[in-house]
Amino acid sequence: MKAFLIARVSTDDQSDALPGQIYRLKDYATRKDLEYELFEIKESAYMGNRASFKDIIDQIVSQPDISILVFDKIDRYTRNSNSNEVSLLNNLCRAGKIEIHFPSDSLYISKTSSAQEHFMLNMGVSTAQYYSDSISDNVKRRNQQKWRDGEWCGRAPIGYLNTVKDGKKWVEPDPTTASLIRKTFEMYASGNYSLLVIAKKWRSEYGLKAGSSRIDQLLKNPFYYGEMRVKGDIYPHKYEPLIPYSLFEQAKSVREGYKVKPHRWGGLPFPYRGLIKCAECGCGITFETKKQKYIYGHCTSKRKDHYVTYINEDKITIQVMKILKSISIPKQAYIQVSEALRKSHEEKKQRYLTDMTAIEAEIKKYQSRKEKVYEDYLDNKISEDFYTRKFE
Repeated sequence: MKAFLIARVSTDDQSDALPGQIYRLKDYATRKDLEYELFEIKESAYMGNRASFKDIIDQIVSQPDISILVFDKIDRYTRNSNSNEVSLLNNLCRAGKIEIHFPSDSLYISKTSSAQEHFMLNMGVSTAQYYSDSISDNVKRRNQQKWRDGEWCGRAPIGYLNTVKDGKKWVEPDPTTASLIRKTFEMYASGNYSLLVIAKKWRSEYGLKAGSSRIDQLLKNPFYYGEMRVKGDIYPHKYEPLIPYSLFEQAKSVREGYKVKPHRWGGLPFPYRGLIKCAECGCGITFETKKQKYIYGHCTSKRKDHYVTYINEDKITIQVMKILKSISIPKQAYIQVSEALRKSHEEKKQRYLTDMTAIEAEIKKYQSRKEKVYEDYLDNKISEDFYTRKFE
């Protein structure tokens, strides 16, 4: 039988543990007189992204004979009992396709293994998972205390830099971009610059990639005046603000009061504008004021020239009133329409609540993922480059 020796660590920082694993795995294969192939893996079992491990499994599945999978200990096998790879290997083992050996734990799992041996494997995996979950809980509690103390735990927002002060992690204004943040708030608060214009200035004048959405999120970030938003909660922080609170509120007022400017003619008080067409050519009836007192409507004659009659708006109103007075809704129809509208409103309301619930669940899912990525970064389970790419 061919043996696959797997030495695994979660991050580059744990690479020092690989030589010890490799020595014990080779020694075990030599003592058992096994033909083996050694694999060194640097990837987290808890993160669920195990490309190298999946490649090894594919090789095992392609083997015509029974293969032996050898890990130094159970926690080098997995710390996530729900992973697809673990489920697949367990099924292969029960089917007699592979054996799984853990020399340092003196545990060997095969098709003929007893219930006690499978129980020991499950207990080992559960213990390893509990260890990882416990670390995660400790990180969460530590972060919560840091937030209460006014300390930022993540990557500093643009305009600030992550630094070290008196041997501790600190956040201070970035001399390169801090002035840009102030100028951005000032421009938007003036009401003379749109998000699109500001984003273009970022790209053309400062060479920074930015879109309207990024500028919008920046303008909503309370960190710049002295508070930090964490999972919907607000905590005062101890770092230097870049703008006064009054400027933040002024920018907020501009954002909330923004309206698209109406067309030059769109707001003129002509009640029948756009509602009537000419019977002769089908063109729209336009309205204009004469002697700053009387309003007349007439055909625009855009499609063909014909005799145009000017009619006083009051005469149009008299005709419209006759039509409206001739309209009546039977009581039974009124009841049916009212009931249908009420039912339609309830259905829309229910759809809205359902959609909101789904959206909130989606938001929580991604917030949880971001938090998990950061915790794994703190625990040195992933590299800084990997953390930055996933977080963004």
